[in-house]
Amino acid sequence: MNGAPGTPFIVIAENIHATRVVLRGGQRVVALPDGRPALPFIDDARADRLLDVPDAALDGPAGPQQRVKHVKAAVLAGLGPDPAAAELGRGYVRALARRQALAGAHYLDLNVDEVTTDQEGRVAAMRWVVEAVEDATDVRLAIDSSSSAVLLAGLAACARRAGPPLLNSAALDRLDVLDLAAADGVPLVLSASGAGRMPASTGERVTNASTLIEAATMRGIGLDDLFVDALVLPVAVDPEVGLHFLDAVSALRGAFGPALHLTGGLSNVSFGLPLRKLINDVFIDLAAGAGADSGIIDPVANDPRRVFGQDRAAVAYRLVADLLTGVDEYGGEFLRAFRAGELG
Repeated sequence: MNGAPGTPFIVIAENIHATRVVLRGGQRVVALPDGRPALPFIDDARADRLLDVPDAALDGPAGPQQRVKHVKAAVLAGLGPDPAAAELGRGYVRALARRQALAGAHYLDLNVDEVTTDQEGRVAAMRWVVEAVEDATDVRLAIDSSSSAVLLAGLAACARRAGPPLLNSAALDRLDVLDLAAADGVPLVLSASGAGRMPASTGERVTNASTLIEAATMRGIGLDDLFVDALVLPVAVDPEVGLHFLDAVSALRGAFGPALHLTGGLSNVSFGLPLRKLINDVFIDLAAGAGADSGIIDPVANDPRRVFGQDRAAVAYRLVADLLTGVDEYGGEFLRAFRAGELG
């Protein structure tokens, strides 16, 4: 699948992440006879199965809007003492992996940081999820954590059947991750965050990323093994952040050429807004147009094959693009059209 003309678009699928939630009243959760929630899935043998959701994976008061941390539920089951429950947890994350692979993922991003606050527990969780997921598909893994010890555990657990994993991520205050990647010969994500704070402008993103790129190349890591995350923030909070990201991508592509990969958590842009799938579709397309050749996205919800076939002359596309680039400051026109039912 291609983004900008002739440029392959690398999908880092984001859904095997312990923060991810589904609604208790939604289609992906069912009620057991005693009323407790469970997660339906199809296992490796194509049999219908149900994974019980423990209280530790529920967020908010009981009811249809209660959030179910479905990946956390699977990992907790996998690490628990009951072999039958552990096998269900394993089957669930493997089903997630297969679904993302079928949707076009090139990497499966694995993050277990919210399973527990205990570092040893996170290390165990990362080992478990790598071993559970890796042979479910022929897609490479991305090992994602805020802890270098957890990243190292993920690297050690990975058998690399599909190729070397991607490390996510290094930053100005996490330069040791560059050393991990250089020692192991694996690609990695570079976060354009500053030392302890988020960048406030296009210039800060470019400066931070450029400093990290230099530090990585000095360690012998090639540009084609670097995925720079220019950091996507919600436009509902600041109408300029979408353009900051797009301009930073364009500047970095111009400065470092075609070998460098440019990525980001593109769905972050739509937090707090309606029609998130539409907004994310348009932003992924805009990012590719600015020079991004990768995205940390949900390829099931935002299928790149659909994203890059959008009608850019359509009214809905134009309204969303204006929202994302700050032309429609604070989204007044977008929200008016949404309330009037003009956006589908």
